[in-house]
Amino acid sequence: MDISANRDKEGNFHLEIGIVTFALTEETVEGLYKVMDQRLNRDDEVEEQNLKRKLDAYRVLATKMSLVDDLVVQKFAPQVTPEQLVTLVRLSDGEALYQKILKNLSKQNRRQFQEDFTNLDKITEHNACIYMEQIVPLIRRAAQEQKALQAQH
Repeated sequence: MDISANRDKEGNFHLEIGIVTFALTEETVEGLYKVMDQRLNRDDEVEEQNLKRKLDAYRVLATKMSLVDDLVVQKFAPQVTPEQLVTLVRLSDGEALYQKILKNLSKQNRRQFQEDFTNLDKITEHNACIYMEQIVPLIRRAAQEQKALQAQH
């Protein structure tokens, strides 16, 4: 659909949308601009609030991962990418998950994880959400394994 805008000799604006033409005064155009600007900016605010809400939920999830048994961590850690593991650890509260990951990796993987943790210090909030969305199924599986281990004890 073609949209065009022009101004006539009297100073009115003509907005053509397909076969429909609107004659608008300058005040009307300014009002439309304000409404569109507000709606576009509000979407940014809503998106930012949604991102914060997701990150808060992922923080809780990451912190809970620090409570799982070592066997679960040993199975979980190799299944995720370095970016995902670092994001998970950075989102968790305190050092508990970091220490648990280190404790349950081989010496070589431990050194690699420490390097990754140091190098990946500029993960954006948007990327953190993406990484966490990707590993939620693995976290669910880890939670199920944790429940199964607890049921055995």
